[in-house]
Parts: sequence; structure tokens; C-alpha cells
Amino acid sequence: MGNPQTNQRSRRITGWVTRALACLGLVAATTWAAFSLLRVNSLIAGFAYVLVVLVVAAKWGLAESFLTSVASMLCLNYFFLPPVLSLTIADPQNWVALFVFLVTAITASKLSSNARQRADEAQARRVEVERLYQFSRSLMLIDTIRDLGVLIAEQVKQHFGFSSVVFCDGLTGEFSMTGAPDEGLEQQVLRDIAVGGATWFVWRKESTAKGIEVIVAPVSLGGKIVGSIGAIGPAVSEPALQAIANMVGIAVERARQQDAASRMEAARQNERLRGILLDALAHDFTTPLTSIKGAITAVRSAYQHQAEEDDLLEVVEEESDKLTGMIDETVAMARIEPGRARIQRRQLCIMNLVRSSVDRLKSLLDGRPLDIQIHDGISPVTADPDMIGLALRQLIGNAVKYSPPGSIIAISAIQADDTVTVRVRDQGPGIPENELESIFERFYRGNRTQNSVAGTGMGLSVARDIINAHQGRLWAENLAEGGAQFSFSLPTLKEDQKP
Repeated sequence: MGNPQTNQRSRRITGWVTRALACLGLVAATTWAAFSLLRVNSLIAGFAYVLVVLVVAAKWGLAESFLTSVASMLCLNYFFLPPVLSLTIADPQNWVALFVFLVTAITASKLSSNARQRADEAQARRVEVERLYQFSRSLMLIDTIRDLGVLIAEQVKQHFGFSSVVFCDGLTGEFSMTGAPDEGLEQQVLRDIAVGGATWFVWRKESTAKGIEVIVAPVSLGGKIVGSIGAIGPAVSEPALQAIANMVGIAVERARQQDAASRMEAARQNERLRGILLDALAHDFTTPLTSIKGAITAVRSAYQHQAEEDDLLEVVEEESDKLTGMIDETVAMARIEPGRARIQRRQLCIMNLVRSSVDRLKSLLDGRPLDIQIHDGISPVTADPDMIGLALRQLIGNAVKYSPPGSIIAISAIQADDTVTVRVRDQGPGIPENELESIFERFYRGNRTQNSVAGTGMGLSVARDIINAHQGRLWAENLAEGGAQFSFSLPTLKEDQKP
């Protein structure tokens, strides 16, 4: 088999030679008809030759019409201008006539060729518009559940006649290809444009075959590049390329928005189901606990027991009360909607807040050493004592769960201007940097501890909602000496609000 490039060049040359011979044949036929058959004068013969030139220009193009013009001029001179059957011209006026004929023929062929070229361009634009319309319809019906990049590449290839199409996702950097792989599509160029590293709009390279191009264009939406698309196939106009890229960008953004909406709806339904489950569990736990509490109270009051038995019954009663309180608190946490915590503000002393929270967590702390440092003169804050107490208990309980037994838990408070900041510090392993914000999401569990530490992943989210409802701020940070520190700030009680 020969070289494809050489074979195609040979076909082009053969085609042009065939058209040239056809042009000369038309001139010869016109000359025979005008000179031998009809015996017309030079004026009629000139008009006939001009007509032949126009027909050739409309059919094939400028090169063929130019050859026809030169051949017609020579035949007109030889057969119709005196002396006949000679290329010499006796009358100088015939030189002018011959020159005017040649200029007229060439000009007419040029105009006809331009009109044909414009008609071809208009037809190509019409075809492109039809293809873009069909392409836009197919993108609207695209199934976003499947691989979006592959679907986009398939639709571009199908509607625009490309032999190979590649889509590079600017978010993940992944490639999706359809058609035969080709070395002309450089993946590095695709990736550079997809991530916004390239400054040009369209990267083009001519292929070895005539009329075939390698094209890479950025896919953008609203000035933001979301990917890139590369194709090998017939040349496409610049406006069509921009339209393809824009429609692909719209399809990518639409698919991402649908995915985000689906995730949000799934999260909302999941949270709703969790709330229903918590309510059901609370009801199922509260009923037997109430029965246990009533039975223990009746046994202790109606029957006499030895001291040791009475102590054990007292422990059971206390633990029942503790379980009931924990269940009530868990249900209250579950019913706090994100960003909608209902608060009742009152004057609140920070020292009293810390002491009451520590007292309620006495069994959880179980003798854990505490380092409480509350600076003197800290102004009271305006807050809901129950809500803020619940938030602080979540932070202290979180420190207990994620720090070694026997390690110190430090609680401190400082005031700066009109803001009081409360801090809870532990000596645990700290928080991965990529999770410092995620840990406040509802039901989020850290990757390192979700299987080793019990919990629902709801406490920090509830604490954040409570603090935000008080116009405060809650954040987490890792300490240089080790461990994590959770801090929240609240506005102090203003002078005009004090009693």
C-alpha cells in the first residue's frame, strides 16, 4: 500500500487534469460550432466564449475558468479575427477587442467564482446551524446518570462528523474519548486548556489529509473554564466551535447542578428519616425507663431494705434519671433545625455556665482532671442558658471522647472589647486539616475515628447552629503543642441592657 498522503495528492492532480481537459473540450466544441457549423462573426463567437467561461466558473472554480478564458482568447484570435487561421492581428483595434474580451472573461469568471464560493459558505453555515440545533436538543435530553464526558464526546462526534473526540473535565482532569484514538490529540494541551493554564482560545493543527484539522477548544461558562474538548475531523468555523464549546459548558453545569440538587434532596430526606428514627427511639426508650423509674421508687418506698440494697436501688434510680435526661437532650438536639435554633435570651454569667455544664457531665467526666480558667471581670452575655449550656456540653463531651483517658481538659474564657470567647482544649490527636470545616456538618464523622469512637456526628452541628443563632462564631483549630481546641465567641451584655 502506498503513502496515503501521496495517493491523495495524485487523486487531486488527476481530478484537476480531467477538469482542464473538459474545459478545453468545451472551448473546442464551441469553436467548431461557431466556425464550421454556424459560421458566426467574431462578436457572436466572443459572447459564446464568455458564456462558456461563466459556465465553467460556476461549475468548477477560478483556476478552470482562467484556463478556459485563455483558451477562448486564443481561439477567438485564430479563428475569428483577421487574418483568420493565424495568431497575428492585422487591425490594432482587434488588439483592444481581444484584450477587453480577456479582461471581461477573467473578471466574469472571478465574480462567478466568488458568488459560488459565497453560496457554498452560506450552505455550510446553514448546515452548521442545523447541526448545532440538533446538538443542543440532544444535550438537553442527555442522561446525566451515565458518564457525562463520554456522552458529550459521542454527541459531538455524531452531529459534526468528527472521527475522534476527547473531553477533558476541568474539575477532575479525567479524559473521556470516543472514536479511534489518534496521536494528533495531545493530552497535555487538553489538560492545560481545561485547567485554565492556556491563554489561547482555540488550538488548531492541520492534519495530513486535506480539509482535516485537529482542534482543541476550552469549554467555559460565565468566564470560568470547566473543561476542554478536542476533535479530529473536517474543518469547523470559529463561531460554530464557540457555540459547541458554550453548549457543552451549559450541559456540564446543568449536570453538576442536577447532581448537587439530588444530593441536597437526598441529604434532606436522610436527615428527615434520622429525625423520625430518633423520635421513635426516644419514645421506645422513654416508656421502659419511666416504668423502671416508677418500679424503683415504689420498691424503695414500700419495702424495707438493707443499707447495701438501698444504695444499689439508689444507683439504679439515679442512672435511670440520667438516661432520661440524655434521651431528652438527644431529642432536643435532633429537633434543632440547621440555622433555626429558637432562643430565649437572658443575662448569663460565663462562670455559672461552665460550672453547671461540668456538673451535668460529672458522670461522663468520671474524675477527668479539669483546668478551668475564667478571667476575673468578664462581662455577662445575653444568651439562652439552656441552649448555650447544650452547646458547651457538646464541646466538653467531644473533648472527652477524642482524648486519652486521664488527660487534662482545659476550659477557659477571655474577653476582648464587646466579645467573650470560651475555649475547650483537649490533648487528643487533633483534627486533620482537611476536616476542620467538615466536622461541623450535620452527621459528619471523622475518617480516622468514625469506627473507633461512638457518636452520631450531630453534636458539633447543633452547637454551631446554637452559636450562630446567638450572632456568635464557633471554630476549631489544632494546637502547636498537640490536641485540638474548640472556641466560640458571644457578644457581651451592653450597658443599656444591664439591670
